[in-house]
Amino acid sequence: MALFRANPAAEIAKLRKKLAKAADPDSPESLAMRHRIGILLVETGDWPAAEEHYTELADAQVRVEGDQHPGTLGAWLNLATAKAALGQTEDAVQLMESTVDIYEAVSPADPATLRAQLMLSEMYSLSGEYDEALAVLSKHLNACVDKFGEYHESTIAGARRKVSVLRTLGRYDEAGSLNSGLSRKPRDDYERDSARAVGLLIRAEAGEAKTVQYKARELAEQYRTPEFVEVLAAVLLRAGEPAEAAELYRAVLSAQPAAQQWGPAGELARAYLESGQLDSAETLAGEIAAADGLPDGHPLKLGARATLARVARERGRDAEADRELAAVAAGLTEAFGPKHPDVVEVSGWLEKD
Repeated sequence: MALFRANPAAEIAKLRKKLAKAADPDSPESLAMRHRIGILLVETGDWPAAEEHYTELADAQVRVEGDQHPGTLGAWLNLATAKAALGQTEDAVQLMESTVDIYEAVSPADPATLRAQLMLSEMYSLSGEYDEALAVLSKHLNACVDKFGEYHESTIAGARRKVSVLRTLGRYDEAGSLNSGLSRKPRDDYERDSARAVGLLIRAEAGEAKTVQYKARELAEQYRTPEFVEVLAAVLLRAGEPAEAAELYRAVLSAQPAAQQWGPAGELARAYLESGQLDSAETLAGEIAAADGLPDGHPLKLGARATLARVARERGRDAEADRELAAVAAGLTEAFGPKHPDVVEVSGWLEKD
């Protein structure tokens, strides 16, 4: 048990007091303190303050060190993160793209560049640009293999991220093939079984949920971590067990209260709906559909809108439900193409009486 807990607010106040007394706010010591303040603001989720702070810090870094210095690039990455959290997704993507371009031009194989590429892939996913995320991850994986080898932890992390994007795009065969390689030379049993669990999830998403649910339950009971519990919840939802899936998703979300878990939250809203908990489904799906952290037209928002439409249908508002499902189907078609599994599913709901 820890005897002391960090107090970010107190540390920020202390650092700001020291900065106010500093003779030169742009000295190396002052810049180091300013970077530390920024990190604390990000950790505490004070995004308006973080955006203002990193805007000023990035300007100072450019003035003192130039636009290719690691401190400058780091400030821009954190500024992009703050902008995304405030709903300024387009600006955030553009800033992170330009920053990663500099990283790759200056030091293409540096660990900082590889981390920045992963951040950019996540930013693309946040903006719903999954093909762009996939392209960055392919470049990232090639660099990791060249620098570290096929089974290094950095390579594995990039591969797992790519598997996630392939799943989102409905490219299950590719996702399964890449994921199967992650358990060939695991560092431990957890890493091996983690890849196995994702493999079960891919099979469930491809239509084999009832076949794999018992193995998914076995792994979740063995490890009892949010990662394995979330896989079990997803499998059970697709296997026609929404009530139990809802309980598991609630547990996953309660274990990670600080993060914006849009994906699991959307699945929980659907589980609420399909288990007859209409009020809970409507409340949660409405929060996701109105969230500033996701751009309009993002597939996760469209999924929440589909849940709201299905709630409306359950309550007898058929015309409203049909209009909304048609809009959702059009949005998903634009994002993924007409043959994507989500488009097919929503179109099926639209055709139901």
